[in-house]
Amino acid sequence: CQRVTVKAALVATMMMMSMLGSRAAVLLNRSAIAMTQVAAPIHRRHLSSLTTEASGIQRVCVVGAGTLGAQVAVQTALRGFEVSVLDVSQESLDRCQEAHRAIAKQYVTRDASPASQARGWRGLSSPSVPAAKVAADALDRLSYTTSFEEALRACDLVSENVPEVPDIKASTYASLHEHAPKGTIFTTNSSTLLPSQFAKDTGRPHHFCALHFANGIWDANIGEVMPHSGTSEETVRTVLRFAKEIGMVPFHVRKEQNGYLINTLLVPWLNASLTLAQRGVSVPADVDRAWLISTGGCNAPPGSVLGPFQTMDIIGLTTVAHVMDYWGDQLGDAQMIANGKFVKDRYLEKGKLGITNGNPREDAAEGFYSYPNPPFLRDDFLD
Repeated sequence: CQRVTVKAALVATMMMMSMLGSRAAVLLNRSAIAMTQVAAPIHRRHLSSLTTEASGIQRVCVVGAGTLGAQVAVQTALRGFEVSVLDVSQESLDRCQEAHRAIAKQYVTRDASPASQARGWRGLSSPSVPAAKVAADALDRLSYTTSFEEALRACDLVSENVPEVPDIKASTYASLHEHAPKGTIFTTNSSTLLPSQFAKDTGRPHHFCALHFANGIWDANIGEVMPHSGTSEETVRTVLRFAKEIGMVPFHVRKEQNGYLINTLLVPWLNASLTLAQRGVSVPADVDRAWLISTGGCNAPPGSVLGPFQTMDIIGLTTVAHVMDYWGDQLGDAQMIANGKFVKDRYLEKGKLGITNGNPREDAAEGFYSYPNPPFLRDDFLD
């Protein structure tokens, strides 16, 4: 029996979680792509156990208009901050702005049912400030530009979300440092690279750390704050406060760790699940069913808690295969390589890519499950 190499899983995890996060809850007819917004004073009310002090952050620049960059921008704007989205591609900015409008509509729809409202969006609307107003105000707080100078003017904090390519990140930080005010804090949302790798490139190592989010940050509202050895204590405190202010539950990762907290836990689970299917021990639906029954998922509404194969459909099977294949090769883990090949041969080559950002109740897709209305949304799935 090939063992599931924990080291491989830990490293691979980093790439996985940036694709996952709370998509589970988001996709299960609770689509949580929300662009909630409230007046600036509202986000201050969410400071509680962390501190009674405000971060002092007012203007934020989100660099990179991709999936996670768009989410960070939305979540930050809905919590009362002015946000500039910076990207070198106008096309990417246009897609991001379109996604934000769609998110705003989703927020309004989801707010009609408090029980399904995202953790990071709760309490933003009120009888005097309805959800439609919250969403409209958030859209007004967002701006989009390809100009570093424009995006960074009077900026207090940067969230970097550019591709996981060291050279791209290094050159981005150099440009950011050139145009940002001296006291601006830089944060990275990298899932695979450590802050210490880019501290020198930022030109302000004491004002630099990771602030890492899960995908679907309004539902999986964790903010993992990970400094490098040169990060100042004041920067860490400020970023922890800021994470709280934008609706996250902040976690101080006290040492640099590939995968932070949640990612270090995720891939061993997914890799072990794939091993069961790849070796013919079981089939995806049965693995999910056994997991859900044994861990209490059977007590929740269908689809509100996900098993590993449901989770991978949400991540997207192209990403799953890439992670297993790449890190299996890098770390010499034969079982992880076999798992990646299993996903490619059995699913990707047959056009079964997973559901990713789709709505499983409405959108047609194929992965480990068939959509719309996959079996795990039925009341009898666990019987």
